[in-house]
Amino acid sequence: MGTSERPLDDSIEADLVVKISEAKSRLSELIQRAEAGERVVISRGATAVVELRPIASVRSPIGVYQEIAGSVDMDALHDALDKGWSQQELDDFEGDLDAELRAR
Repeated sequence: MGTSERPLDDSIEADLVVKISEAKSRLSELIQRAEAGERVVISRGATAVVELRPIASVRSPIGVYQEIAGSVDMDALHDALDKGWSQQELDDFEGDLDAELRAR
């Protein structure tokens, strides 16, 4: 039977449903489609068993800060961290970063 453009039942939301045997030969394509935002489900017979979806990227706080503020002087950052920040400096930094992220 192969590919279906509709879900197996009303409880499964998918753009594409593929049986395991077909998914084996089309895995690269199915991964690309999932990365592009399509909901891809792999079934065993008439039973949906797996949904392919991209893993959300995990970004470090420094990476997020660099995106917002540009490049970071790592030596200055290490010096500041070694010196230690006051609670007020930490609160100010975290508040500024949170405000920037909410504004995105």
